[in-house]
Amino acid sequence: MITAAQFAFVARRPMHDHGTTPEMLAAVAATIRNNGHVNPDAVYFGRGPFTAADVLASRMVADPFHLLDCAMTSEGGCALVLARRDIAMDLPNQPVYVLGGGTDHCGPSYRYPPRSDRARVGREDLTVMTVGRRAWEQASRTADVGHADIDVLELYDPFSFEILRQLEAFGFCEPGASGSLALDGSLGPEGRLPVTTDGGLMSFSHAGIAVQKLQRVIRGVEQLRGTCRSNQVAGAEVALCTGGGSGALYTDVLLLGTARP
Repeated sequence: MITAAQFAFVARRPMHDHGTTPEMLAAVAATIRNNGHVNPDAVYFGRGPFTAADVLASRMVADPFHLLDCAMTSEGGCALVLARRDIAMDLPNQPVYVLGGGTDHCGPSYRYPPRSDRARVGREDLTVMTVGRRAWEQASRTADVGHADIDVLELYDPFSFEILRQLEAFGFCEPGASGSLALDGSLGPEGRLPVTTDGGLMSFSHAGIAVQKLQRVIRGVEQLRGTCRSNQVAGAEVALCTGGGSGALYTDVLLLGTARP
């Protein structure tokens, strides 16, 4: 419950400042759960479809999060194979390249509350609402790509609002504007910012801290190879993959691409 409570504190702030609504959070949750509903490999395969109303009707866990706003738990494992470019070119599968990456920390795991009104000492740009921004900026500079270049966003999804928080922290929209992206379908598999296309932690799998981070990268690789069994984004060339946790106190960013850097 401590993790749900900490992320709930984070979600409450934009509700107060910008008018973010439970319906916006529910639209995010329904989108991601429906991505799992159509994924044959997902734990939630065939358990939907879900509507925002279904999310809001599920029991309250930590206000404003209902049960279906929250990640599930499961068992499982995953692995990645990394190789030098010259070796990868001789392997049977299409290589996907690491274009850039970064990480951003707002404090030691679970030692501090997720405060949005005070920056970390020495980092006036960093609060719990903006953690991950520097990681995105570092990764995008290294990769020489911008927001318009991103074809698919495999975002860490422990709770519905974390998707909206990351979109704002990374600059895909202005603060307070992310909720409208959820309501207008922009985050769906056919939208301009398709997020967490396999169902993520909410409905694909949530098997532990190491697995949940690699899972986003693996899905990003599948999208760029064109091998997804569901919700394949046509012509995807650049994927943004994220990880994080500890009550929204850190965020990792990795950019993948089909073109050799």
